[in-house]
Amino acid sequence: MLDKNKQKYYYIIFIFALVILLLAFVLNLVDWNSSANVKKSKIDKDLKMAMAYSPDGVGVIQQEIAKVERENPSKNMADGDDKLAQYRTAMANSIIIGDSITEGFTVYGFLSEDVVYSQIGGSLLGSGNLFSAAAGAHPANLYLAFGMNDMGNFAGDVDKFYSSYKEKIDTFKKDSPDTNIILLRIVTPSKEAIANKPVIGNYDKFNKAISKIAKKYRLKIVEADKLIRENPDLHESDGIHVKKNFYPLLLEEMIKASGSNN
Repeated sequence: MLDKNKQKYYYIIFIFALVILLLAFVLNLVDWNSSANVKKSKIDKDLKMAMAYSPDGVGVIQQEIAKVERENPSKNMADGDDKLAQYRTAMANSIIIGDSITEGFTVYGFLSEDVVYSQIGGSLLGSGNLFSAAAGAHPANLYLAFGMNDMGNFAGDVDKFYSSYKEKIDTFKKDSPDTNIILLRIVTPSKEAIANKPVIGNYDKFNKAISKIAKKYRLKIVEADKLIRENPDLHESDGIHVKKNFYPLLLEEMIKASGSNN
């Protein structure tokens, strides 16, 4: 009995310390501790790391950060950039999970890192920790942007991609049932990119699978593929990734799909 009491005591101490640490993140975020030389980007990275270890225990902290962001948009933007402030405010209680294309939201400074849970080479395979962390935050909106890397990782097998995607969504919905899930279709690769990597020529089949999932769960779709077809000059030279000016166009469609601009 004594050992169980000790374990319970140590567990309480651990949770208490974790909450104190995460509250410190929020304090730094709103500049209440102005003497600390801590960049917000580091705070965001530490928060995501903490959520990966204990998503349920810190979801409330992520929601508090979202509230602060809505009330006082991040100072990482240029003064007077009202459009950027609008993006940050509209996306403050949202999370994006995806691949290197979605990582461009933070690389180019459109969104903060506590919103974008992306990784280079991101795929449905091996992304379970990102989904768990996102579910623990219980965001208002979850944007999912998978498929480009999955075409190769699933060796062009669209049925396996479909099943894996459904499984991830089912698990997430159990953990965060009130979250509005929005799916992004795969950015259409260029003909040159397909010639260099034939497996990504399956993008149309994979996009149809994404649309099929959206129909099954009654989810909104963001047609990233249509955007790049209408703006082919916004492809990077590799014909897969996109340039900075593509992201505002994509954000507008994402915000419209979520209804966050109402």
